[in-house]
Amino acid sequence: MAFSPGTWPVITTTILLAWAAAASGRSIDVGDMLMMDRFLRWQATHNRSYPSAGERLRRFQVYRDNVEYVDATNRRGNLTYQLGENQFADLPREEFLARFMSYDGDDRTEGDNTVITTAEGADANMWSSGGVDVSLDPASVDWRAKGAVVPPKAQTSSCFSSWAFAAVATIESLHSIKTGKLVPLSEQQLVDCDQYNGGCNRGSFRRAFHWVHQNGGLTTEAEYPYTAAQGTCDTAKSDHHVAAITGHASVPGSNELAMKHAVAKQPVAAAIELGSDIQFYKSGVYSGPCGTRLQHAVTVVGYDADESTGEKFWIVKNSWGQTWGEHGYIRMQRKILGPGLCGIMLDVAYPTMSM
Repeated sequence: MAFSPGTWPVITTTILLAWAAAASGRSIDVGDMLMMDRFLRWQATHNRSYPSAGERLRRFQVYRDNVEYVDATNRRGNLTYQLGENQFADLPREEFLARFMSYDGDDRTEGDNTVITTAEGADANMWSSGGVDVSLDPASVDWRAKGAVVPPKAQTSSCFSSWAFAAVATIESLHSIKTGKLVPLSEQQLVDCDQYNGGCNRGSFRRAFHWVHQNGGLTTEAEYPYTAAQGTCDTAKSDHHVAAITGHASVPGSNELAMKHAVAKQPVAAAIELGSDIQFYKSGVYSGPCGTRLQHAVTVVGYDADESTGEKFWIVKNSWGQTWGEHGYIRMQRKILGPGLCGIMLDVAYPTMSM
């Protein structure tokens, strides 16, 4: 019996739904058909393919659980943010974490710290140590509006390299602030050449800053493009230095005023825990749930407050492409005591540059 090409999606859908119904011991209903149709549209949108019908069915069931959770969460209407059906909708939580926990930052030392804050409640010794009056900092900062932020890039799930993206993003922005030239720089150079980190097997933006300083700088993304896999270091390209740094410094941990002051001067790299709703974050001010196990590196490019709610937030650039979140960004709740939401104030550093 021959089938026209247009009948295959219907046949495949029917077979998959029959398998799903048999596995759950119930009959196929209209809801099943609508959900499968939604899944097929999502699969086409994100160019997702699977090696077998069985795997496709498994992913459909995960997708269904995830979008039902997203829809139910949004219907509650009691959150400061909304979730959405994105490129991670077919990943269970455990697999998502396994693919994107890419930060290994157990290398902070007191020698990294610089005194950059003084304010009500701060240690009085900071004044005599050359501290800065944070009351002079602007009420809001957005380095994107100043033309100093390269749009979010995508690390992909095959390379645990958020550490490299955060390090490069801060150097790109600082280079723009100092020179007036916004130049996309190479993450792949760090993945291939930085011997202090693990390439596609996790790393630290602090060690990346150290390597960039030792190497004499970074080359451009165009010259050394991202491949999402660790390869042999191309020394000829790596020796071409477009942006150099003089070192790096840290923001004192669990100190919002210090971090705010640092971000007022330039974007900074920070580590966070991947809270359970971050996987499907779509918009708004993310306020948890979240812990403080640092798993992922991001770039804080500003801070502000929501006009309608007054909720204060950090403007955070991610490395999951521009189809996630607010075109690749997430607004994370600010004014949280202690380590900050998702531990965002526990491990914060930035490159330095003289020019």
